[in-house]
Amino acid sequence: MPGETILVIEDDPQIAQAMGYRLSAEGFSVIAASDATSADRQLELVTPDLVILDVGLPGEDGFSWLDRHALLTKTLPVLMLTARGKTEDKVKGLRLGADDYLTKPFEFAELLARIDAILRRRPSQSHPTTQFGNLIIRHDAKRVFINELDIDLSPREYHVLTVLAEQPQRVMSKSQILQRLADQDLKAADLNDSTIEVIVHRIRKKLELASVEIETARGFGYLLKPTPLPSSHSSTPSS
Repeated sequence: MPGETILVIEDDPQIAQAMGYRLSAEGFSVIAASDATSADRQLELVTPDLVILDVGLPGEDGFSWLDRHALLTKTLPVLMLTARGKTEDKVKGLRLGADDYLTKPFEFAELLARIDAILRRRPSQSHPTTQFGNLIIRHDAKRVFINELDIDLSPREYHVLTVLAEQPQRVMSKSQILQRLADQDLKAADLNDSTIEVIVHRIRKKLELASVEIETARGFGYLLKPTPLPSSHSSTPSS
């Protein structure tokens, strides 16, 4: 689907350059990273529509990167590349959240076909449900649940949470949140940085039993990230 942005995480400069050239010629916007650290830096700057991830990266390998970004890859499609053709390696990648797996060497036509297939089956913005661990957002009903417990959020609390959930584990500034609220045709003229802080504080209190939390990146903004649940929170309390 030309016009989409693809992040290529590949340490072989010849392969990365060739993919970048061919994908750009097909109309994709391509950004490149040669290792996990540079990939993380790129994700701080742009939200791609798809990631092409090499398994054999220097330092942190592709499997570890995929596992570390488990929450993000619930909404961000990943196509893994590897010189390993073993079935167990493919199964491992798919279980960690990859959408597809392509073994090197490969023909560009096959790579392009797999990219197109992944992007076609990507959930649309109108997808009725988003789930992160035990946190479930029902977009059709504009309701939020932790396990089966219905969480009472105000309209603004709900919209701020959904904005953060669009790009999990990525920092969103208060100005970006305000802009997204305005994009959703909400009456955001009376909102400012201070009111966003108050809204986030109220959401945090209501998500105490969730397997995600809103973390403050001081001087930058907020991000939604997974968090381990205490054993005392393993069951839904009675009301």
